[in-house]
Amino acid sequence: MFNPLLQLARWLQDTSLRLDLSQSTWAVPIIGAIHVLAIAWFGGSVLVDDVKLRRFRWIGLSVLVFTGALLFWSEPVRLYYSQFFRAKMALLVVIGLAALLPARHARLAMALSLVLWAGVILASRGIAYR
Repeated sequence: MFNPLLQLARWLQDTSLRLDLSQSTWAVPIIGAIHVLAIAWFGGSVLVDDVKLRRFRWIGLSVLVFTGALLFWSEPVRLYYSQFFRAKMALLVVIGLAALLPARHARLAMALSLVLWAGVILASRGIAYR
C-alpha cells in the first residue's frame, strides 16, 4: 500500500542533511536547545498581548517550526512510527485550529489550551526518551 508520509520519511532518511545531522556530535543537541528557547520565546510572546510585540511572536514561531523540522529531519523514519510524535502533531493541529476560533468563553478556552499544551509537552518527552 502506498503511504506518502512514509515515503517522505524514507526520502528524508536518505538525504545528506539527515546523515550530517546524525553523524554530528553537537548538531541535534544544539538544535534541540534552540528549539526549547524558541518555545520559551513564543510562549512568552503569547502571554504578552502587546501589538508592538506581535512580530516577535512570529519570529519565535518561525524559529520553532524551523528547528522542529530539523529535529524531525534528524530521524524521520523513527518519528514516523512514534505514537508520541503522532500524538504531538495531532495536538498541535488541534491547538492551531482552536486558535483560529473566536473565544466566546475565555476561561474554557484557556483551560482547554493549557490541557492541550500539557499534552504536547508530555508527548515531546515521550519522543525524547523513547
